[in-house]
Amino acid sequence: MEPTSQEEPRELAAPASKHRWRWIIAGVVLLLLIIVALEGIALLGARSDLADGRDALQTARRAALAGDLELARTSLDHATASFTSASDGLHGPIGTAARLVPWAGNSADAAAAIADAGTMLSAAGGRLVDGLGELPDGVGSLAPHSGVVPLDRYAALAGSIGAAHDDAAQAAATLAAAPDSFMPRVIARARWDAEAQADRLSMDLDGVASLLRGAPAFGGTEGPRRYLVLAQNPAELRGTGGIWGAYAILTLDDGHARVSGAQPTQTLRDFPAGRVPDPSEDYTRNYDQYGGAGSWQNMNATPDMPAAAQAALANYAKGEGAHLDGVFAVDPFALESLLAVTGPIEVPGAGSITADNVVDETTNRAYSTFQGPTQRKDVLGSAAATVFARFLGMDEHGIARLRAISTAVAEGHLRIYSTDRQIQSGLTTLGVDGGLGQPAGDVMGVTVNNGSGSKIDYYATRTVDYDVQLGGDAESIGTATVTIANDAPTKGQPRYVLGPFLDGAKAGDDIPLTTVSCHAPCELQSATRDGQAIGVTDGSENGVPWLRDYRTIPAGDTGTLSLVWRSSMVWEGNSSGGSYELTLLGQPTVRPTDTTVTIHAPAGTRIVWTSTPMAVDGGTATWHGSPSSATTLEVRFQAPLPLRLFRDVTRPVFG
Repeated sequence: MEPTSQEEPRELAAPASKHRWRWIIAGVVLLLLIIVALEGIALLGARSDLADGRDALQTARRAALAGDLELARTSLDHATASFTSASDGLHGPIGTAARLVPWAGNSADAAAAIADAGTMLSAAGGRLVDGLGELPDGVGSLAPHSGVVPLDRYAALAGSIGAAHDDAAQAAATLAAAPDSFMPRVIARARWDAEAQADRLSMDLDGVASLLRGAPAFGGTEGPRRYLVLAQNPAELRGTGGIWGAYAILTLDDGHARVSGAQPTQTLRDFPAGRVPDPSEDYTRNYDQYGGAGSWQNMNATPDMPAAAQAALANYAKGEGAHLDGVFAVDPFALESLLAVTGPIEVPGAGSITADNVVDETTNRAYSTFQGPTQRKDVLGSAAATVFARFLGMDEHGIARLRAISTAVAEGHLRIYSTDRQIQSGLTTLGVDGGLGQPAGDVMGVTVNNGSGSKIDYYATRTVDYDVQLGGDAESIGTATVTIANDAPTKGQPRYVLGPFLDGAKAGDDIPLTTVSCHAPCELQSATRDGQAIGVTDGSENGVPWLRDYRTIPAGDTGTLSLVWRSSMVWEGNSSGGSYELTLLGQPTVRPTDTTVTIHAPAGTRIVWTSTPMAVDGGTATWHGSPSSATTLEVRFQAPLPLRLFRDVTRPVFG
């Protein structure tokens, strides 16, 4: 039977439909190839310029820190030209075409943001270098000369620093708005690196600008300012770093610096707990049992430097009848930094004190050299005052002296508190105020207070391991293990060093009051001491929870405390990926704390970026080092690309 004319189109329709789908698929593939080609051309054109700009910025930074402002200026001009060239290409016709396509254009978008931000950072550096260039001796002009702090130069530089901060903040905002997904990891990592560096630079410039604006009043242009300088001894640990054994008064009068002779803190009055106003209710609850603000021996049992400083100022005002304007807490490592610039000093009875021997001399040997504590503290306190006065009175080595001070502050060996809000705000912004507070992400810190009354912490070696497993809905399981090896002898040293001073204790016993800080909420899962289950005390300070143990570690023994807790809201993201930030709270010790942090990403994800160098193995990142007063680690993690695509596309539909 012959087919009807009406049936013929039905038989011929299938091949036409197949051809149409083939053309559609071919068209999509061709379009994708064109997009990839456009993006590849744009990125290849910008790659060399971006790398040149990055290298030039690094060269400029090194040159500025070394005081070579001419090289810094030349390198910044080179960086500006390179980033501008990259930006022109990425914003040109080919780059714009690549960036217009959703998702597929993310790489070009991120590269354009890096180029634009690089131009802004180059401008920030230029403002800073130009401001320094107007000073008579460049960077070195900012150091004290002949006992005079150059307050007028600080004020003159504040405007340049403020303008540089604005450029850096704009760069950070530009990078924060750029995409960071659906692109090759090399580009994503470059974008994350740039954002982290721009954020840090913006905050640093903001903090420095605040310090410079507050410097004139801090330095006594509106009348003399007097500061309590306290010598910290980490051989007998306290929360801020060490017991406050001696003090002096630093006076700044229109930039002119004078340091009084040092005296033992035992010459200052102690008061019963509660008689001196405490800095906060948390301080009262946690430390009044040890004497609180009334006790010079224990008022800095808190790891929060601002609280300890406020307690010291309140006690001094009550006992001495004088109101001071701030506190400097200095430990032997700060003196080590200063002596590396000033050179040795001669101390009667102790000989030459140098950068090489000052730590051992002040934390241990002096107890054998000087028979009585009053004589020892008088001599060593005077030595510290002598070093400080010589440092301030020098005319040469300006850059070296600035570097010594900044290093001591950054590492927590010189801690400063000021009643001037402008100065204190700058220290807080820079993260060097020694303050205790709940950061945006996770937090872990170990603080030891010496419970033996001896100087046994000179012989203690501390190891801290923090293992954190991320998972759930921004949750984590953290395991902190604190190991203290007590290498003290039982004889051969004065009783003042080895003890015992407590009933039942023996010579060489280490009796640490160990406090481990964690993220709120911090739900304890288990606690063990040397492998045996124990109970621990819990509490909080400034919104940061803590867990605490008190025990004895005999000479020659090692003690281990292990705590496991569950926390929530410690990371950001979802099943496709996210980020985790950890703040480590450090405590200055005679022997640096050997710390290992191991971060396990949520199941099904891999670590793709770290803010600092870390060993990465799939979903695990490991950091090893000794934290400063506050060290921050950040990691980013992602699921495999196909899984991310599926989850991100379906999440709005399926929740």
